[in-house]
Amino acid sequence: MKQFPLWVDQEPRPDGLTSDLPEEADVLVVGSGFTGLSAALRLAAAGRSVVVADAGPLARGASSMNGGFVSSDVKAGVKSVFRDHGPAVAREMWETSMRALERARELAERTGSLIHDSGAVALGKGKGDLEDIRATVDWYNRELGAGWEVAGPEDIGRYVGGEAFDCAMVETDSFGVHPARLAFGLAAEVTGAGAVLVEECEVVSIRPEGGGSLAETTKGPIRAGEVILATNGYTTTRPSEKLARKIVPIGSYMIATEPVGHATAERVFPNGTMAYTRKRLLHYMRRTEDDRIVIGGRRNLHPGLDLEESAADLRRAMLRYWPELEGYGITHVWGGKLAVPFDLLPHVGKVDGHWYALGYAGHGVALAIGLGHDLAGMVLGEDPPSVFSRIPHRGRYYWNGKNPWFLTPASLLYRTLDRIGR
Repeated sequence: MKQFPLWVDQEPRPDGLTSDLPEEADVLVVGSGFTGLSAALRLAAAGRSVVVADAGPLARGASSMNGGFVSSDVKAGVKSVFRDHGPAVAREMWETSMRALERARELAERTGSLIHDSGAVALGKGKGDLEDIRATVDWYNRELGAGWEVAGPEDIGRYVGGEAFDCAMVETDSFGVHPARLAFGLAAEVTGAGAVLVEECEVVSIRPEGGGSLAETTKGPIRAGEVILATNGYTTTRPSEKLARKIVPIGSYMIATEPVGHATAERVFPNGTMAYTRKRLLHYMRRTEDDRIVIGGRRNLHPGLDLEESAADLRRAMLRYWPELEGYGITHVWGGKLAVPFDLLPHVGKVDGHWYALGYAGHGVALAIGLGHDLAGMVLGEDPPSVFSRIPHRGRYYWNGKNPWFLTPASLLYRTLDRIGR
């Protein structure tokens, strides 16, 4: 069993994408995931000199190792935004997420990374789940024109096999991608537009200098007129402690089976629809191009958990859902981090004079691509402030950006609530 992302194993990064660190740039982008690369692409296309610096390998955070689900909405749910921030803000947020979805679709088609275009399903079991799904779909269709559907016991077999689930919310606008192919394809477009990508280059500190900024990195200094912080789940107190205190990195883990054969894959996921469970500590599942079954999730919110233990836990969950997969081995296990704001909403803004966009909480493929593009428009002065920049972005007094001690009791609480169905 390889402790390495299946996607990157299947789609190695092309050669020749990275360069040495230059001495200056119009814009320094910190982070080479979807947010940073999308912002860099628009800025470079507008004629700005752009450097993208990443503390690790190029696009090797969540952007190349996520589940490949591309969906609308935000983690908190636009329905809750109606209640907390009003209908006008909520509808604008929905429209922004839909534009992000379409931008991600265009990119996926250009890079050949679109795999499944048959929606996604939120899986449930029992009368209570079915009633809640019907109410949710009715609200999204009535208020937003989402066009979502309900699958009951009579037609759940169109989307998922087995006996574990008997109803689902069908998000018809969602689709599935090969994450590494999408991330590296976007990186190639960025370099083609003239931006410079620098990996293994941590930005340690940034200070004002001469009307711009001087960033100290592990590969030397660089001067920039503007700085974009696009680190999402890999945000630390360097270079900005203030930003690190606004989001909490949590872990997510995935396994992939060996190819199970087309007939078995068809029984598990008949039309390739991606799926996730309607839980706080959810599982997300899909089939791959070569008929593997992939499942992700967590029992504990902490990043950096033991991969072998995570693989065993995810395999047990997979076999609860589909016992017929018992005889198939696990070939890959991997883990990464995503960023969760305390209000479960993405945020765009400035901190210490530097731009940022982050906090997708598991909805990051479309939103990161879309908000990176929108943030670049704000930097260029071409776009109005994003709706996500108008929502207050607050941390919590007990979170210092370093030791998320509260993830342990939160994990226990979520497991308990999931178990009792609350």
